[in-house]
Amino acid sequence: MLRSRIGSLVLIGVSAAALGGCGGPEADSAGAPAFVTPSATPTFAAPGGAASPSTPAVPSAPAPATSTAPPSTPAKASAVTYAFPVVGKNSYARVHHDYPATDVITACGNKVVAVTSGTITYVVRKDTWNPKVNAGNTRGGLSVAILGDDGVRYYGSHLSAIDPAIQVGVRVTTGQTLGRTGDTGHASACHLHFGISPPCAGGSDWWTQRGAIWPWPYLDSWRKGGNKSPVAEINAWKTKNGCPAKPRVNP
Repeated sequence: MLRSRIGSLVLIGVSAAALGGCGGPEADSAGAPAFVTPSATPTFAAPGGAASPSTPAVPSAPAPATSTAPPSTPAKASAVTYAFPVVGKNSYARVHHDYPATDVITACGNKVVAVTSGTITYVVRKDTWNPKVNAGNTRGGLSVAILGDDGVRYYGSHLSAIDPAIQVGVRVTTGQTLGRTGDTGHASACHLHFGISPPCAGGSDWWTQRGAIWPWPYLDSWRKGGNKSPVAEINAWKTKNGCPAKPRVNP
């Protein structure tokens, strides 16, 4: 079984090629469950410290339960702090297939946290990935995006569960739990797909949201407790590319 082999996947999976699920040739079987939870059902902390239910409602519509929100006004850069997005043993490579992003390989059910303070702009709570369709906008499975107070968008996907308190428009703080790692969407092993991009279309621009610049220099810093900011690189990318109207790599 896949989860019984997670230990070995973590050790050998630092290469993006080991993750066919983030866009390689392998695909999950059709008929994947609408909501996948780790073997140990997580309990999330709701605002104010109260425990909130671990199972969010699943929409009945066949389309992804996707919510988006317009960008908010960034706060002063001096107030921005950063955190590594996964809590628990993990590894990642400096490469990724087709477009800039990072696959953080880790065990199923580990915490996924907000890398910086900001506002939730995008949430998908239902896994509608179908390998026969291979639609780019469903590849991420359960997904969350934040518009940071620094004006940068941060995206995480393939989650197994999302905290019920995480809703579009909700404010989050650096290190706050967003959900749990998993293998929903087009993923052959548990990992977090992590992308950094400029805010463009609130999530309907899945081709930009999934990753515009290489995250690894910032992940290297945040892992060590640093606060290296992607603001300058993102601003330069947007000045050069604007907000692309269609994918450069599809799906």
